[in-house]
Amino acid sequence: MKVFAHRGASGYAPENTLAAMRKAIDLNVTSIELDVHNVGGTLYVFHDRRLDGKSSGTGLIEHVSPEYLTAITVDGEPIPTLWQVLCYLKPYNSVVNIELKGLNSLGPFIDLYPKLLNEIGYRSEQLLISSFHHGFLATLKQRLPSARLAPLLEGIPDDLAACATRLDAYSIHLSLSFITQELIDDAHARGLMVYVYTVDHPQDIQDLAKMGVDGIFSNYPDVSQAIIDRLTHPKTS
Repeated sequence: MKVFAHRGASGYAPENTLAAMRKAIDLNVTSIELDVHNVGGTLYVFHDRRLDGKSSGTGLIEHVSPEYLTAITVDGEPIPTLWQVLCYLKPYNSVVNIELKGLNSLGPFIDLYPKLLNEIGYRSEQLLISSFHHGFLATLKQRLPSARLAPLLEGIPDDLAACATRLDAYSIHLSLSFITQELIDDAHARGLMVYVYTVDHPQDIQDLAKMGVDGIFSNYPDVSQAIIDRLTHPKTS
């Protein structure tokens, strides 16, 4: 079962910052999840739509300027651009799940994607693009057919994982609060990988392993990986 460091190793360092990415690398994590918003045409790595509470700034992130973002921090850490984070992660051959947030992130990402491949040197299979905005993903697949896509769900649709088939997606990302064996089995029957967010409790990890999910997003990726390793290779007396 694959473990993604959720917003970097966010259980140990401020989420979505370079510090969280460095911590994930220090923990030998090979898959990392992060979130991006469009601010003035540049994609910044940040989760919430509002800066309040998550940073030293205030207001809607998409309504401020890049100059404003450079002047504020997340628990003392700068808010990085997607480009900065991906440049940092590239030497470690990481798989990176990029979640498109907000209502204006698609255009800048479509423009940036070829540069991620041609200038930084990522392979398309190293970049997994997810979003709750399935229309974004449909447009992205039309414009960039090689991109790996992952619709996010927070619920159980009446047609189960059919949305991922319509998007020609690689994986489907399901909420821990809305997970059923039927949904997992339907996704697998469609040839999809099934990843579940956000999972830190040992019992949840054990239950999901029994259900056959392919991966989880965890704030403590090293702890979660250790649990999975024990499940996969139990000690014998």
